[in-house]
Amino acid sequence: MEGESRQTNVLSPQNVVTLANLASGVGALLLSVSAVLHDDPMRLYQAALWIVLATVLDAVDGKLARMTGTASPLGAQLDSLADAVTFGVAPVVVASTLVQLAGDDFGIHMHPRLLVVAPIIYACCAVLRLARFNVDHAEADQLRGHDRFRGLPTPGAAGVPVGLTLAYFGIVDTKLFDLTPSTLWAVQSVILTLTPFLILAMAMLMVSRVPYPHFFSWMTRSTSPVNTLAKFVVVLGLLLLEPEIALLAAALLFAFVPPLLMVPRRLRAARRRRSGSGPGGGGA
Repeated sequence: MEGESRQTNVLSPQNVVTLANLASGVGALLLSVSAVLHDDPMRLYQAALWIVLATVLDAVDGKLARMTGTASPLGAQLDSLADAVTFGVAPVVVASTLVQLAGDDFGIHMHPRLLVVAPIIYACCAVLRLARFNVDHAEADQLRGHDRFRGLPTPGAAGVPVGLTLAYFGIVDTKLFDLTPSTLWAVQSVILTLTPFLILAMAMLMVSRVPYPHFFSWMTRSTSPVNTLAKFVVVLGLLLLEPEIALLAAALLFAFVPPLLMVPRRLRAARRRRSGSGPGGGGA
């Protein structure tokens, strides 16, 4: 009976979805290798789309586990291992490969070690972020969702290098702006130049203590079905209008707005501490 129970847990629907998430990440890595071998940067666009698919699957597996009541420690560990590959390794391999393949065309010659060190630091911070999450929630109820996270979640961090990759290609066909060839060249050059530095920023935010909301929980958390539907309509509308630019904008906002909102709160707290420790502010 115990063996049958374990087999059922392994083959539960959310674990199959998690393995599909992992398969998408591996597919993105293989496409990156193929892009180098065939000198075809366009394959990196396809690789980035695989990671977008993995992000959707990552959101679905948790919801599925809670809806079916089949969440388990095995599923939690499997999810972390899959995320380590799909969101901790694949996104920076895709983005760094794009910089290496396309950089020469724009006269971008970065320090060669930067394109090695930045992805390594990102991957290490992603694994540390996942390990910290597992430790912090080791005793938590597996059937409960998470409304907030400490540090940038790995799918959110992955959204920035993936969004940069998609925007690099998507800006060519955008109907949102009327870009001249020189402006297009400049925008793509900026994307390639900023990529390794934004990768390092995502690494630091993952291991920070900045509180981040759970995006999909926020999307579905509402007492009114109309409000929930309206959120999805707005998001889908933006994605249909300019998907690559919308994904990059959403990823940057999600990554940088919470730490920016913390700055005034920290300043107010510092002023209160200074005023409290001033003359007459307290004593033994």
